[in-house]
Amino acid sequence: MQRATTSQLLTPRRLAAALSFAALTIGWVESGAAQMTIRRPGDRPDYKVELEPHLLVAPFEPVGPGVGSGVGAGFRATIDIVPEGFISRINDSVGLGFGLDALHYGGNGDFRGECTRFERGPAGTQVCTEVDAYGDATDYVFGEVVMQWNFWLHRRWSVFGEPGLSFYLGDLGHRGNFGASPVVFVGGRFHFTENVTLTMRLGYPAFSLGVSFLL
Repeated sequence: MQRATTSQLLTPRRLAAALSFAALTIGWVESGAAQMTIRRPGDRPDYKVELEPHLLVAPFEPVGPGVGSGVGAGFRATIDIVPEGFISRINDSVGLGFGLDALHYGGNGDFRGECTRFERGPAGTQVCTEVDAYGDATDYVFGEVVMQWNFWLHRRWSVFGEPGLSFYLGDLGHRGNFGASPVVFVGGRFHFTENVTLTMRLGYPAFSLGVSFLL
């Protein structure tokens, strides 16, 4: 079998195609690099407050009484308080966020927890009248206060971390339960435009997906 020579492989048509592909690849890389903003402090949307309505999915059991996963909706408002961020060499900023979320947990009717209260029954028996958990559906309301640390990576992408504190009123419709706990969320935004984004967030008690308006 006769092998193709270099001159046969590099025909004008193939050479032109290879050069075109290389040019497109270089152009795409250069275009992507031009869109990167993490090394350009201050090169980000100019806004005072971020308003974010969102939907919620809670794959975890509630923090208080109740079982099962939950779904709900909420709202977050974040005020831009440190526009230049904490690190002078990169494009970051810091906001103070306030959130309100409502979650409904479907429960599991077959589940019953440990008995916490007994009363005397007939013939000297003990009757359980209260348990520490149950399988009924229940509702929770969460209020969050967080510090939002933003990193503006690209014209189309930004990410953030949100440590803070969550207050909750749970087990609504039953005994009621109030408490507080630390929270940590991580998330990102895909920028449809400079000031409108698809915003995703992971954390406990729920994951969120919403739309942010940078005003």
